[in-house]
Amino acid sequence: MKNVFFVAIAIALFSCKQNQEAEVKTAPSQHSDTAVITSTGDLNVTEEFVEVTFKTEEATQVHRAYLNLKGAFVNTDAEDAASVAKDFSQMLTVVPSADTFSALKSNLDQIATSTNVDKQREVFEDVSKSVEVYLSGQLATGSLIKQYCPMAFEGKGAYWLSDSKEIRNPYYGDKMLKCGVVDKEIE
Repeated sequence: MKNVFFVAIAIALFSCKQNQEAEVKTAPSQHSDTAVITSTGDLNVTEEFVEVTFKTEEATQVHRAYLNLKGAFVNTDAEDAASVAKDFSQMLTVVPSADTFSALKSNLDQIATSTNVDKQREVFEDVSKSVEVYLSGQLATGSLIKQYCPMAFEGKGAYWLSDSKEIRNPYYGDKMLKCGVVDKEIE
């Protein structure tokens, strides 16, 4: 009788161990041995990036400023997002086609005057749309990576642009850093 009892316990432990292992397995992009946080604590760092060039210096500056803003949201840093948005907005006032950026500038000003990262992120969605429209017509070489998180804004979903195919979610930051998919490459 004791042997049957020990065999039953061994089978139960083995079965539970098998089930636990199945539950803990993660997708390749989610492996914990992949360092995401750098020594500076920046969650936005990726191992690879997609090179892109633009027809104008203005477009290059807009792209760079946008990526800095996205990075602030990935790091869930409302203060940095406000500062970057303020600089981005000021940069738009001196570019040759400043009048084409009025809606974008207004959105950036909203981010710059807010300290609530959730409210800032809502406006960032509109910033992403404006920047995508502008940069799509300015590509010289390479591509823009358009990514999507289906869970953003209570399941409504939202898009953003990236310079990497690796997901760094600006709508959730460290809560769901790699939640999202590459929607398309804009060439």
